[in-house]
Amino acid sequence: MYIGVIGMIGVGKSTLTEALAKRLGYRAYYEPVKENPYLDDFYGQPKRWSFEMQIFMLTQRFRQHLEIQELRKNDIGVVQDQIIFGDVMYGELTHRFGFMDARDYANYRAHFETLRPLFDLPDVVIHLNTSVDSAMKRIQQRGRPSEKALTAEYLTTLNQLFADWTESVRSQTTVMTLDWNTFQPTEAVI
Repeated sequence: MYIGVIGMIGVGKSTLTEALAKRLGYRAYYEPVKENPYLDDFYGQPKRWSFEMQIFMLTQRFRQHLEIQELRKNDIGVVQDQIIFGDVMYGELTHRFGFMDARDYANYRAHFETLRPLFDLPDVVIHLNTSVDSAMKRIQQRGRPSEKALTAEYLTTLNQLFADWTESVRSQTTVMTLDWNTFQPTEAVI
């Protein structure tokens, strides 16, 4: 089984991914945050680095997705923190906020749409939903310097993009939307 955990920055995706993978004996895949050479640059100068950041993330998630689909064919369970379809929400977000111009966004979307026929949806999508205030507190607690500039408006828009996407795939896969203002026990999620 392939379980994809989605939600805005600071919602608790990595925490749940780790707990589910451990409890179910599945492999865990995480967002390539530490490996991302553009993350700090993007948060410091988003207009300069948005395209490079999005292409890096798309490439990394594409690699993960191909690995996951091979594991899935061999009946190896996987839990993934932020699926490749989430990458599109971040691309749209950077465009909406004026960090990525129309030409670069069209180029990014063309890359995604070219690859899209290769992507299967997870068997289960777990959408973690939380208030922007809760997310902001968690972001502050984890203390990544690059995330200090995130605004409530940015997170609100991202949260809505995830909610809209989740609704758009509800008829194609199993979708669970969980209130994640308070972390739930792993057993309750299972």
